[in-house]
Amino acid sequence: MLKLIDEKERMGVCLDTCHAYSSGYDLVTPEGYEAMLEDFEREIGLSNLRCMHINDSKHPLGSHKDRHENIGEGLIGEQAFARLLNDKRLADIPMILETPVGDDELGHARDMDRLRSLRA
Repeated sequence: MLKLIDEKERMGVCLDTCHAYSSGYDLVTPEGYEAMLEDFEREIGLSNLRCMHINDSKHPLGSHKDRHENIGEGLIGEQAFARLLNDKRLADIPMILETPVGDDELGHARDMDRLRSLRA
């Protein structure tokens, strides 16, 4: 899509952790995480990354199912989010929490606490 746009500097991309995982990028392993960012840089360019949707996944790697889970309660897991949150290449990228609120409506608060605990 970016190749079809005349004013590329006005356009950006949002990377969703669940979408990446469900499409086959193994964010769980350091090697898979790096491979995803290398592909992103080659195909889109990190300079075009404007924000991220942060969410865990209810379904397995490569399932092509976009079902969000709370941070650390899905198949991506806390270590992957710790890696992402502490990646200096992403330090200035806004991250939007996109997880279930839960029956008690405290899911987002728990997710924010969990994410804060993962920051180095």
